[in-house]
Amino acid sequence: MKRVWRRATLGVLLITATLALLPWIILNWIMVRPPSYAPARVDAVQLRSWPEHDAIYQATQFPYVLSLETGEGALEYVGALHTSDAAHAQLNEIESRWAEFAPTVAFCEGRARMFRFASRPKSGALSESELVRILAYRNSIPLHTLEPTYETEVSGLLEHFDPELVATYMTLRVFTSEASGVDASARDTLALNLLHKRTNVNGLRGSLSSIGELDAYWQQEFPEAKNWRKLTSTEGIPRLRQVGDQSREVRGRHMVASLTELVNNGERVFAVVGASHVIRQEPELRRQLKR
Repeated sequence: MKRVWRRATLGVLLITATLALLPWIILNWIMVRPPSYAPARVDAVQLRSWPEHDAIYQATQFPYVLSLETGEGALEYVGALHTSDAAHAQLNEIESRWAEFAPTVAFCEGRARMFRFASRPKSGALSESELVRILAYRNSIPLHTLEPTYETEVSGLLEHFDPELVATYMTLRVFTSEASGVDASARDTLALNLLHKRTNVNGLRGSLSSIGELDAYWQQEFPEAKNWRKLTSTEGIPRLRQVGDQSREVRGRHMVASLTELVNNGERVFAVVGASHVIRQEPELRRQLKR
């Protein structure tokens, strides 16, 4: 009887421990977020100007690909036209380039979680970032996001803008992309959740803490603009566009530092991001990898 009781107790303990660990297992082994790469140093970079970028972007055929080699290292930097169509022709090209290039390290854009064991669908929804992750997981290739950590991005923005403006931008950048799929009556709840999440970082805590404070700040700083709840993008508000441009500068410095460090260390680096990043970073990458 005692032996049966001990076995039953042990079984209950194992089940309890497994249930307690289940969220950790899901977040770290099943629904995974690609980690940021931490280069040894991040220097200032000279990005291609926006007018030069615009001229190239309007004339290019996507994807815009930059292929560089230096010593034993190599870079295949694919600038994609953002898509969510699994049948998009550029996704087939990305797969072909991946197979030919045989990377040792891969980079994607974004920080979203994704099912580690996802397969490549031929139709339906699939982004270029998700495709790179599928290829990397399938081939057991080390994968990173090209994004800096959120803390690094916020720190870079706070060097130029006040915390309230940064908090507003960081919140609305996500809100404008997610609100279209949310009922109007639930949008304030979405915005509040995003506001709490986006400001939970050094430098932004206590800047804006409620929808009322966001409303008051918006009315004070953007009296001529439409209500933030009706925005479809932050790009149409000049001051928010300035914050966005600086965010792209911070991200660009991090991307260049990450790519060049690994290539100079002899890695074969395959990276896929929006085409604008590749176009703007191209001169700096050519300069740093000219050997």
